[in-house]
Amino acid sequence: MKFIIFLALLACSSLAKAQTAIAVAGNVTATATVKNPNTKTKTQTKTTKTSVSVSISDNSYSLHAVYDSFRRAKLQKLLMDNLDRNLLSTDDGKMIWKKENDNETAYIFTLTDEKLKVSLDRELVSASTFEKFKALGENISRLLNDN
Repeated sequence: MKFIIFLALLACSSLAKAQTAIAVAGNVTATATVKNPNTKTKTQTKTTKTSVSVSISDNSYSLHAVYDSFRRAKLQKLLMDNLDRNLLSTDDGKMIWKKENDNETAYIFTLTDEKLKVSLDRELVSASTFEKFKALGENISRLLNDN
């Protein structure tokens, strides 16, 4: 009987030293709890934000993304690899790729530290360009939603 009580106490002390983690998608809240019998319980919480919205109509395509600034470097690389560098301009920390046809904006990508906005006029671009940017939008969504 003493052996069973000893095992139960040993199991409880092991559980008291356990770590827990909680994660929620969307606006992600991660909570880590560390319990140590020699100190008080410490809890650290970090909230991250990721939101991607895509709209497709007969005349247009748009994508709006909001993300944490630490994700910008990967997103910037993806855009640099897939968009024409000759169309790139920078303005006060923004990166802007803008294509015009007959003095009308065919598409524009605007990248900031925590936002990406894409707007495409389907009447001013070819079907293959639309499909390319639609696939790029899916890659952007995947990249931002990967942990």
